[in-house]
Amino acid sequence: MRTIIKIAALSGLCVVMASSFAMAEKKGNRDGGLSKRFEKIDANADGSLTVDEFIGAASKRFDKADLNSDGILSEGELVARIARKQAKRRAARLINRLDYNGDGKVTKDEIQNRTRKRFALLDGNDDGKVEKSEMKRHASRSGKARQMRKHRRTGKKMHQKNKKHQ
Repeated sequence: MRTIIKIAALSGLCVVMASSFAMAEKKGNRDGGLSKRFEKIDANADGSLTVDEFIGAASKRFDKADLNSDGILSEGELVARIARKQAKRRAARLINRLDYNGDGKVTKDEIQNRTRKRFALLDGNDDGKVEKSEMKRHASRSGKARQMRKHRRTGKKMHQKNKKHQ
């Protein structure tokens, strides 16, 4: 039974890897990291993948996810793996957004500079204070801006959405 579970889990990981390669190609943003992943899997660096290399990469991913090394991926282990990956992506996005000097680290000065800029945006009348009304006005504007960005990404227009609701 354990062997069947291991084979099923490895097969599932192979499918996930293959689909991530396919999705990366579809995205068209360069190669979506495809070259880097390919080179990582290509153990003998011959420019092609064998089934053994593909299974070997899936096995390494399985072993990383199998926190208690029992040869079985429990729901908790999978949740932990997904949470770690999501946390790493969020941290990378935050560093990218907050790291003004590009050194890969976020300093207190960088946070303070960003906070000063944010305060200046909130202080609509430039009196050096932020009133509750200014916060509300900014919140409603930033909500609309966020909605516009979302619609730009998805290719939808806000007026089309509004027409549907009328």
